[in-house]
Amino acid sequence: MNTLSGNDIVVLFLGIALMLGTGRIFGELFRRVRLPSVVGEILAGICIGPSLLGRIAPDFFQWIFPAGTRGSTAMEAIVYMGVVFLLLVAGLEVDLSTVLKRGKPVFVISAFNIALPFASGFCLAFFAPGLFGRGDDIVLALFIGVALSITALPIIAKILLDMRLFHTDFGMLVLASAMINDLFGWIVFSIIVQLASTGAFDMGFVAKTALLSIAVAIAILTAVRSLINQALPWIEKHTDWPGGTIAFIVSIGLVCSAVTEAIGVHAIFGAFLAGIAVGDSPHLREHTKDIINQFINNIFAPLFFVSIGLGVDFIGNFDPLLTAILIALAFGGKFAGSLIGGRLSGIPLRESLLTGSAMSALGAMGIIIGIMALRYGIIPESTYVSIVIMALATSLMSGPLISLFLKSEEPLPLAALIDEATFVAALSGDTSSAAIRQMAAAASRKTGLDATLIAERAIERESIMSTGIGEGIAVPHVRMAEILRPCVITGLSTAGIDFDAPDGMPAHIIFLILTPPGDQNSQIRILAEISRVFTDAAIKRLALRAKDHVEFIGAIGRAGMPTE
Repeated sequence: MNTLSGNDIVVLFLGIALMLGTGRIFGELFRRVRLPSVVGEILAGICIGPSLLGRIAPDFFQWIFPAGTRGSTAMEAIVYMGVVFLLLVAGLEVDLSTVLKRGKPVFVISAFNIALPFASGFCLAFFAPGLFGRGDDIVLALFIGVALSITALPIIAKILLDMRLFHTDFGMLVLASAMINDLFGWIVFSIIVQLASTGAFDMGFVAKTALLSIAVAIAILTAVRSLINQALPWIEKHTDWPGGTIAFIVSIGLVCSAVTEAIGVHAIFGAFLAGIAVGDSPHLREHTKDIINQFINNIFAPLFFVSIGLGVDFIGNFDPLLTAILIALAFGGKFAGSLIGGRLSGIPLRESLLTGSAMSALGAMGIIIGIMALRYGIIPESTYVSIVIMALATSLMSGPLISLFLKSEEPLPLAALIDEATFVAALSGDTSSAAIRQMAAAASRKTGLDATLIAERAIERESIMSTGIGEGIAVPHVRMAEILRPCVITGLSTAGIDFDAPDGMPAHIIFLILTPPGDQNSQIRILAEISRVFTDAAIKRLALRAKDHVEFIGAIGRAGMPTE
């Protein structure tokens, strides 16, 4: 029997412990300084890989990470599992109904956001292949185009969540556009893998592979998605939560990965499609998704991202010129594409700039597509190093740019929007719909609009994407053509109301936000102000104890003041 020896097991377990431990430490350090943890995890891999540890203590490095052994094969399988799970998690963030309901702006922004960086990357590799250490190669040119045009959906979602913009209309626009980018990227990449395997460019073969990929995608996103939607309620009712649901989702992901790999379309494409099929179900709670995210992002993600630094000498293969060119083309192409697409769709300049800032992050998806290309021999190690650095650099720029454009707006104080008529001290409803209806009645008294109309539109918006942002706060919102200026209704609930927040916590402070369609920026400004005010837990406690709007305004007025 071909099994692992005792020494293989010892080395394997110690290697995994070293990878996971250093990855989590570096990731946590970067998170504490408000940088993506993935950057720290990759840096950890560089430190314990051939770039640093391999130079300082080569014998220990060869012992802890041996090549060509059964233990190294097992390690590779575990890391590969991490890639599959990361794509499953990325797919969970995709909501097909959101894409369809956002309409024209999503498709126009996505088209330009894909076309500009793809064209620049393709032309660079096709007309200057020497930069990549290769000759004329259509497969290389296609890959560089995809590598520059794909979007880091998980990174974007995390940035929007951290900035309390995930549940805004702007957040929906960005996420929907990123979904289309990723779907396009993985379909094209599956074709590239097939081309790399055959070593020839055959239009008939390309068409066959594209049709096969699309057929698989349609089957998973229709038939499989329907079965999942029917099965989830039964599983949640008859199995232990969340274990039964998580096991079901992971099993679906692995089966879809096996199917796509078996038919010659890469396994990670199947995992991504499985995530979309599961994540689109209205029966999947945000809290369940958050638990899966926590499991994957704290165990498998660090192992995968640390492994990136283990396989390649980043110091010896660093090409500063190629890296600078790729960063400029990727960031410039995606930012300009989003800006042009946004303006052509009628989106105001500031929101188009915000969209360009968010969509410019390549992050984990760019890295995953890079490591797959390296394994298939599409790119050399120097190009791979440049792609990793490019993906990290664009992700690091995204958040600060969003903050910069948000700060350029004049503040919109909550206190100016809250008065006796717009404050509900004690919400009596115990569901999100009941709370919205009660707050809609207050909005009706303030605006003169029909309360039922306000409630129906807000509840319909809630069905597209929940507005529980976590930490006890919910922000249901809707655009109303019948009003000329923003209206904010504030409601308090001591017991808490389930708004399907990612952290699973009930909402105690709820803001119903009404904005006119022509005022694209007010919603973002109000959400940004809510985020600023309620960062302090003490402010939340004071606000929740308020008996009337005067006490509530007094509580939130303490935000930013030094505490004794």
